[in-house]
Amino acid sequence: MATSTGISQKRREELGFNPARNRDLFALSYDGYIIAQDIASQYEFILEQESEDGNPLTPIAHINRSFQGLSELVAMDMQAGERYSFIFDISNDVYQDWLKHHMGDMYVQSYEGEPRKADPSQRYFID
Repeated sequence: MATSTGISQKRREELGFNPARNRDLFALSYDGYIIAQDIASQYEFILEQESEDGNPLTPIAHINRSFQGLSELVAMDMQAGERYSFIFDISNDVYQDWLKHHMGDMYVQSYEGEPRKADPSQRYFID
């Protein structure tokens, strides 16, 4: 589950790409959050969206809501001045395993409860 770029796989991983992405990437969780499986996927999702007027969106803020197992990105239609907010689930096992791998002994789960799961009926990628 990756978008195509001219960047090497090694460099993509250095920039926050998780090679263990699976078909739940961008699915909605049962409570309606977009499943992110690494940092890069959140930006990739925004860059694939358009405003209501068909203009590209530009990420302008990344809000840490990790204590809720969430990450919020605010994007803007720079032509029309409209703002959009996207809330991503980062509590899922794929994201957390990737984070543990990178943080090692410094990893601490920052949210309470169980990881959110993807709603199979709300998958972005179809088998």
